[in-house]
Amino acid sequence: MACTETQGIINIGGALHQSGCAPYKLEKYVEQYASERGLSVVVQATPTSINYQFPDDNNSIFIKRVKPTSINLGLLANTINRINNSATSTENGIANYSQWLIMFANILIPPSFLILIGSTVNAVIMSCFLGFLVWCCQLLCKKERIILVEFFSAFIVALTVSFIVSMGIDLPIWGVCIAAIILFVPGLSIANSLECLAFNDLVSGTSLFVSSLFTFIKLFIGIMIGLSVGQAIWGHADSVVNVNEIPLWLSFVALPLLSLSLGFILNARFIDIIYAFPIVILGMWGPILLDVGAGWIVGTWITTICITFYGTWLGNILKLTGAIYIVHGIIILVPGSRVLMGATQSLFDETLMQIPSVGLSALFIFSAIVAGQITAYSIYSPKQGG
Repeated sequence: MACTETQGIINIGGALHQSGCAPYKLEKYVEQYASERGLSVVVQATPTSINYQFPDDNNSIFIKRVKPTSINLGLLANTINRINNSATSTENGIANYSQWLIMFANILIPPSFLILIGSTVNAVIMSCFLGFLVWCCQLLCKKERIILVEFFSAFIVALTVSFIVSMGIDLPIWGVCIAAIILFVPGLSIANSLECLAFNDLVSGTSLFVSSLFTFIKLFIGIMIGLSVGQAIWGHADSVVNVNEIPLWLSFVALPLLSLSLGFILNARFIDIIYAFPIVILGMWGPILLDVGAGWIVGTWITTICITFYGTWLGNILKLTGAIYIVHGIIILVPGSRVLMGATQSLFDETLMQIPSVGLSALFIFSAIVAGQITAYSIYSPKQGG
């Protein structure tokens, strides 16, 4: 086997991993890519390594250690399209959105999120500045410092909120802190981990789940330490009750802005942002509208089934992975924003959404997502349609 052919296969695997493809799907796509070129390869992928075995080349084995995955939905879509179209190039071909656009996306996400869950006018206004701070933190935490970005952003946001409150401006402290760092919620890791677990890829599923849990810990402890340091410097800061002062019609403006902003930060193709918009609507309002009178948990379960069905169906139709679309809803749905809000209510008795016992129900909500994705995948598998 020519070295260029071997390297091409390895490059395709690396591009898929870099873009956030689920490990078991990475194996399928790389083997498909090799098969269409008359080559044979056996791939075993985990979140931190990819093993390639080439039976036709004296069973030579290549083991590639890879960094934890990032999110680049545009690269993922283009790489899969390249595989399906039998293209020879392994370059990513993705033009990243400009830094100015990413900056505005970071600024718009916190106020959009607060408008959707309902908050005070002061919180919405101040959250724009906090979004700008988070963008600055991302610029500072690159390359070897990227592991620090979630904790550092949460710490700076909490410290700033503590200072603002000490100046006499009333804010629901945890509400604005969570809104500012909501973009760090590991939606793709959660979606991939649940998908891997649903198909018995226990090693990858567990690894991705633990990685997501580690991100939650960095975010939560960053806020706690930031508030504690701020109170030590500027004195105790009292949080006001999170009362909705936002007109209802603004929600219909905030949701498209949130969807677009998340898409830009995840580097999704614009057409995929449009396709994913129904999932964003489901993730935001589905658990309330689809509860069939049986409560929040049942609503979350039904919503997850609908999100997974839609994303999987669309992925199969377009010959892509459904995770490209599902991730938009999972970020908003639960195991991110609402688990953080649930922990806030349980530990600090600060209610951010008018949902009874959301803090005590955080575990059940997450379990409902697991059950919903497993139910959907058992009925309509993402392995269908190629």
